[in-house]
Amino acid sequence: MIRRQAGDDFLLITQNDHALLAQQLGSHFGNSKFARPLPPPAQSPVLSAIGLHDAGWPLHADQPTLNHRQLPLDVFEVPRSIALMVWAASADRAEAVDPYAGLLVSLHSLSLSIHATAPVQGKGDTFDVQKMHDQFAVNKFQHREVERQEQLRQRLGFRTNVPLKHGLAEARVTPEDDQLRFDFRLLQAMDLISLCVCCTNLPQGETNDVLRSPTHKEIKLRLTKNSAGVVRVNPWPFDINQIEMQVPCRRVPGRRFESVEEFRKCYAEAVNESITVRLEK
Repeated sequence: MIRRQAGDDFLLITQNDHALLAQQLGSHFGNSKFARPLPPPAQSPVLSAIGLHDAGWPLHADQPTLNHRQLPLDVFEVPRSIALMVWAASADRAEAVDPYAGLLVSLHSLSLSIHATAPVQGKGDTFDVQKMHDQFAVNKFQHREVERQEQLRQRLGFRTNVPLKHGLAEARVTPEDDQLRFDFRLLQAMDLISLCVCCTNLPQGETNDVLRSPTHKEIKLRLTKNSAGVVRVNPWPFDINQIEMQVPCRRVPGRRFESVEEFRKCYAEAVNESITVRLEK
């Protein structure tokens, strides 16, 4: 869930709705400088993967919780116990729809777990892997996703003797792996850009590496957000110069809640509304 500040209130956006927004962005990806995802959008497992990359989050969104300050738990504050559960469920649900989508979402889940356990000071999404129980749980999760990826690569006809780092091969090893890298980087970029328009502040000032095409070198997209909440992306990777979309949300008081039960009642009774988000060149 994304906790967005709106005056004295919080606007709460589910991860599933954020993912569907990312999928809409992905359908616009591609222009004279960036290749479009293949095949066409209606049949694209890449766009399916983007839309399903947070498909496990309803496990939490149906019973939302509070952080240590008694505020609605934001996605960037998620503890290990919730994160591993929803990441695994997201890969499960994507795999059930399409094996290639499942591979992409598994790569995404694995990448999130690697990022979350990186020893970066002051990051709210870093797990405490100094605790043996947490370390064991993360290792178990990562091994399971690596096994999933090996099985899906075999089903999809990928070479099985290719050296991989975090599930990806180096550039120009095989055309299939080059396409997989392009598609995975596209998923990551659409995920982040969707977060940028949904969150109060930018989570990052640039994307992870993105490819203009499967055979191009990696670049980063720079992200800025003005006082009106409009996000600008440079270089611009989309097929239209401005993208405006509606995002569903629920409005709750922007305060601490006495208990999880009080918050869940307030959330359940909140009226569904939507906000307009915009990207510009």
